[in-house]
Amino acid sequence: MPAYESLKFDDLFAGGVKPPTAIAVIVKSGSGTLTRGTVIGKVSQLPESDLYAGTPVTAPVDSSKTDGSQDPYAVLADVEVDATTKDVRAVAYTDGEFNRSALKFGGTDTIDKHEDALRKIGIITKRVVK
Repeated sequence: MPAYESLKFDDLFAGGVKPPTAIAVIVKSGSGTLTRGTVIGKVSQLPESDLYAGTPVTAPVDSSKTDGSQDPYAVLADVEVDATTKDVRAVAYTDGEFNRSALKFGGTDTIDKHEDALRKIGIITKRVVK
């Protein structure tokens, strides 16, 4: 059964003022298994000679890197993506209102490190009180 058929409500979103914009991305090989809510950075994009020219190639945001993944670009929308040994096509949100405690990062990074950068690209974080 595809993952989306069993998708249950999660706490990734934190508002409904503006629906998020979704785009296609490639999660770079070697990124491991990523889950919904992982903040990803753009390391490159597919060349014009590729069928999917211009598609961003991404990896989990990790401030210790210098390949572009140190800066937030989008939030992974897919439930799970296994990019351990190969590049994987996925869907990500480039803007919207998100629960700050549901966002995940690479390395030892936290929301506190990237909250201002996320705001600058249209990803608004909110504290959700239950």
